[in-house]
Formats: sequence, structure tokens, C-alpha cells
Amino acid sequence: MPSFLIIIIVLLIGAGFLIFYLIRTGIITGKTAAAAGYLEKNKNFQAIKAGKTAVEKDPKNAEAHYYLGKAYLADKREEQALREFKSVNRLGLQGKNIPETEFRTTIARLYQKFNENEEALKEYLLLIKIQPENAEYHFMAAAIFTQRNRSDLAEGYFNKAISLNPKEPRYYIELGVLLYQSKKFKEAGYTLDMALKLEPGSIRANFYRGKTFKDTKDFASSLPFFEKASRDQEYKVRALVETGSCFMSLKMIDRAITELERAVKICEDESETDSLYARYFLAMCYEKKKEIPSAISQWENIYTKKRNFRDVGEKLIQYQEYRQST
Repeated sequence: MPSFLIIIIVLLIGAGFLIFYLIRTGIITGKTAAAAGYLEKNKNFQAIKAGKTAVEKDPKNAEAHYYLGKAYLADKREEQALREFKSVNRLGLQGKNIPETEFRTTIARLYQKFNENEEALKEYLLLIKIQPENAEYHFMAAAIFTQRNRSDLAEGYFNKAISLNPKEPRYYIELGVLLYQSKKFKEAGYTLDMALKLEPGSIRANFYRGKTFKDTKDFASSLPFFEKASRDQEYKVRALVETGSCFMSLKMIDRAITELERAVKICEDESETDSLYARYFLAMCYEKKKEIPSAISQWENIYTKKRNFRDVGEKLIQYQEYRQST
């Protein structure tokens, strides 16, 4: 066969592959664009369908995965959205028509929702590099470091968030709680005071401000903060137990009994730690007042829920004869 014919055949084959590639790419690009268009019109079902078609035709099309993920997200199918966004991360964003900051913020939130905090942290650290002046990214990184028991790193990120946005009470609240848990009571108190200046009604800040006073033996100062915290359903039992404990330390036993009885009455799960402590402290108060049957009743209730709770078993043995005679 003449060489010029061979050249022509090779060129024709090459042209055929090129045409096929261009047609195929055009279809994929069209489907990806269609998915984006449907999203803009809030047509989630059509967007998902177009996105799926684009992904099936080219699984390595990061933009197709991105728009399919966004469609799932708009349809409140967050687990599927995360799966698609993970594909985008794996394929890479460089050179793609994907807004990186928006994408990473969204995937970080989804990682957190599905308890993939390690992956979420990676995203927030990347976002900090992209937008170092965004206080929220520092705050979210700090919150994850707190969950990982890395208070040393969390404290720095909380402080950076505060320096960038000193008017956001959440930053002070979470830093204050972290400092309290690290037994840095003086710093915690100052930080929580700053939080309460910005948000006086914060239940969490009030509760932990009360705790900082209580743990430094300033029981009287802690009481107003626990009183405010007790107005919230989530903190009510804990705050009443803390209040009762403070009154016990102040040797105001009748006041302590009143608060602890309130706590016992509203406990929904009697096996929870707060419920057990409410009954335990109440039993201590009854014992101090020589109301032994009432104390025994509380210890027995605790014993049925948790036999090794503090010295409850010993107390029941101590008063065994009394129990048998009643």
C-alpha cells in the first residue's frame, strides 16, 4: 500500500476519534450545564437526573459531581451530597469551574454532620489558608480541636477568632468553657464575663460562670448565675443540682433540700449522672437533718440505677439495721 494512503487512513482514524471525543465531551458538558441550569430554577429532580447522566458518562468529571452534589443538597439528601463532594475532592478542584471557598465550607459542614471531624478539620485548615481573616474558620477549627482533647491548639484558634471578630459572643463562650475545663478558672471567669456583656441571656455562659465561682469556693457569687441557667430546660436539672450543692457548702441545708427536691422531680432519666447526683446530695441533706428514712429512700433509688455510685453501697450497709427495723 502506498505510503500516502497509509497517511490518509491514519489521519481519517485520528479525525474520527477527535470527532467522537468532541461529541462526547459536548454531551457531558451539556448535561453538566443542564444540571447547573436546573439548580438555578430550583428544579432539583431534573438537576439530579442531568447530573447523574453526566457522571455516568464521565466519572472523572469533577464539575458533574459538584453539581450533582449541590442538587442532592438542595433536595435535602445530604449523605448523597457528601458522597459526590468527596469525589470532587478526590478528583481535584484545580482548573475546574468550582468555587473553592463555597465548596470547602459546604463539605466541611457535611463532614461534621456525619461525624467525620478529622476530614472537616482538614477543610477548615485549608479555608484558613485561603481566607486567614475569616474568624469563623478559626472558630470551627478550635471546636474540632476541643473535641479531640487538644485544648492547647484549640485555645490558640479561639483566641485568633476573637481577635478577628471581638463582638461574637460564641467565641468567648466556648473559649471560657475550654478554660474552665482546663482549670484555668481566673481566665475562664474573665472570658465568660466578656461573653455575658455581649449576650447576657446566654444559658451556657451563665452556667459555666457559676461553675467558675463555685470551683473557687465563692458559692454566694455562683448562685445568681445558676438561677439564670435553671430557666433553660436543657440546663435546668444541672443548675438546680449545682445550686443545691452551693447551699450545702453554705450550710443552708433547708434551702439545699428545696432545690434538690425540685431537681429530682423533673428528672426524666433517673440513670443519668445529674439525676444520681441530685438524689445523692439530697440524701446527704436528709442525713444531716437526721431524717434517715428519707435519706435511705434516696440511696436505695440510686443503688437500683448504679450500684457503684460513690459510697451509696457503704451507706446502705451502714444503715442496714435501721432499714431492717422499718
